[in-house]
Amino acid sequence: MISNDVLSELTIGTVIKSDVPKRKWDYMSYKNRNGKADQTFSLRERKDAIDWLFIGVNFVGRKMFLKCVEKEPIFSIEFRGGVGSFYCEKELNSIVRYWFGRKFCYPRSIRVEDINLLLGIEVEPSNKRYTFKKGDYSPGSFAKHRVEYEGTRVKHLSYSYNRIELPISPATEIVFLDKPYWLASKTVSVEKDCAYFGLGEVTSDGCVNMGHSLFKSTGETLGGTNTAYVRSLVYIDPKSYSLIKLNSGAYRLVES
Repeated sequence: MISNDVLSELTIGTVIKSDVPKRKWDYMSYKNRNGKADQTFSLRERKDAIDWLFIGVNFVGRKMFLKCVEKEPIFSIEFRGGVGSFYCEKELNSIVRYWFGRKFCYPRSIRVEDINLLLGIEVEPSNKRYTFKKGDYSPGSFAKHRVEYEGTRVKHLSYSYNRIELPISPATEIVFLDKPYWLASKTVSVEKDCAYFGLGEVTSDGCVNMGHSLFKSTGETLGGTNTAYVRSLVYIDPKSYSLIKLNSGAYRLVES
């Protein structure tokens, strides 16, 4: 049981350490004729602890959870093409649930909505639309080996902002790491004569990019050399754990 006194000491960026899950290194990512995802493992020693960064409290119904993101992303992974764009969100979340599903509640990959909430950013929705022409593909239709229905419309969902536009704070230090990492958020970039599909990414030069193109509506496969990491987000039930304060000022998570 984590007491209210301890909870009141937690601030954005407080480090909470926990044991590495006892998992074999045998996760298999999606692969098929077009390459849904090419995954490269970045293995962590079993003896190491995971550093989580506290980013706030979240309520699910009447239950309260500590919301934490992993300081160091776990795998590097490459997405490419229409199938990669179609399955990217599921793939990222599946990886996180595989490693942390039995230990924490609601584990998933971090999304752009999490970043925006943490940084206090509000993005105005775009009113741009793209209408599919004859012979065009969407990622979903491409995965099913058929063209998209002519006349179907998609809306623009991509945007970007840079670190230099934001004040330096514990939140920006959490978001912008040395390593780029994927966001489990699908994007559509609408142009005059085509649309680009992809997912979000935080780059090491301090930019959140919601227009990382993997696939073009003409059927062209893009993004074949782009690799970023998988960053986990978990919800910790304070009723199931205790926190021990370490000499370093960080906390150690212990099952009650």
